[in-house]
Amino acid sequence: MENKTRVRSHSSQLTSEEEKVIQLITFNLGDEEFGADINQVREIIRVGSITPIPDSPNFIKGIANVRGEITVVVDLKERFFLSRKKEVESKHIIITEQEKNLFGLVADEVTEVLRIPETEIKPTPELVTRIDRTYVSGVITLGDRLILLLDLAKVLLKEELTRLAELATKHRAAEEKSMKEEEKREKKVEEKNSVERIADSV
Repeated sequence: MENKTRVRSHSSQLTSEEEKVIQLITFNLGDEEFGADINQVREIIRVGSITPIPDSPNFIKGIANVRGEITVVVDLKERFFLSRKKEVESKHIIITEQEKNLFGLVADEVTEVLRIPETEIKPTPELVTRIDRTYVSGVITLGDRLILLLDLAKVLLKEELTRLAELATKHRAAEEKSMKEEEKREKKVEEKNSVERIADSV
């Protein structure tokens, strides 16, 4: 990986030498911390040049050239409708290959690589996150940290991205309709005011 992340091991909690240890990358999205199985990650790169795609949904940032390969760049905060309390400049893109397609997942920052006993991964509790639990394969607690483990394959299912694109299109159409109606109302008010000014001047 290009990103120089810290490697931390929590394998000292193993109850036996046979217990399986998995490696995760951890990253931040807004106020929440996430993890992904390192086997689902091809590499991590710095945010660079991204070419926008006209008429694409909000969560599609555009396409990028990664070592000569076209990569679709997805904004995970837009993808999961996560609120932005303050604007944070995204530093990293997580490159993953799903169904022979390359995707780049924009994260605020990739922080470290963890070695975790598989038994440390617990089922996702109710109401622990605003994200649909379909995409969260489990949670990990380390001290006061709560790490949500994302299943990147499910996050990037073609059918799901298509559904979200349709929702985004409908949402955009509704916003445009609302803006046009507001413009019409403002135009009527302006016309009324103009008529009143003309009447007052006569």
